[in-house]
Amino acid sequence: MAAALDPFTTLGVDENAGDEDIKRRYLALVRAFPPDRDPERFQVYRAAFEALCDERKRLEAKLLNNSDAALARLRLRLLAEAKPFSARASKATLCALLVEGVARASAQGESLVEP
Repeated sequence: MAAALDPFTTLGVDENAGDEDIKRRYLALVRAFPPDRDPERFQVYRAAFEALCDERKRLEAKLLNNSDAALARLRLRLLAEAKPFSARASKATLCALLVEGVARASAQGESLVEP
């Protein structure tokens, strides 16, 4: 079983699922596919669970799942903020820049919600 890029799809949870829902789904999958019976599948589920437990990685996964329209808005926002990026920047690069901005804004106590 190849590792899926989307941890939400891998675990079968919604992007808005809470920590308890993610944990419950992960434990159900581990019971169904224990590491001693299917170690490869277990590793895929474990990697997805660990990605969703880390807030930064969870945000990146959500951003990577967004549509191209969302990426276009992100490019415009980065351009308006004079952030250095290529017009052909990959989704991963744009997500990393946005996560960096979110972390910086949170540290400064700024609101990230647009009016």
